[in-house]
Amino acid sequence: MKKFFFNLTKGILIALLWSISVFMFSQNATVNGKVTDITGENLIGVTVQIQETSIGTVTDMNGGFVLSSVPNNAIFFTMC
Repeated sequence: MKKFFFNLTKGILIALLWSISVFMFSQNATVNGKVTDITGENLIGVTVQIQETSIGTVTDMNGGFVLSSVPNNAIFFTMC
């Protein structure tokens, strides 16, 4: 009977640790920033997009942007 409870406890602990690790790696983040050229001038109208998705935004008058719920993907910039 002790062995049964030990194995049950061990199984629950392993399942709990696995679910916590999956949860930690699936979190999203908010990314914000400013796009400038080599001289430091703000770049207006630059598309900031999450790679391999249609989620993105365009920089404002100050070159700033904010993206919410960003998964662990690269971000790339294109000039329109």
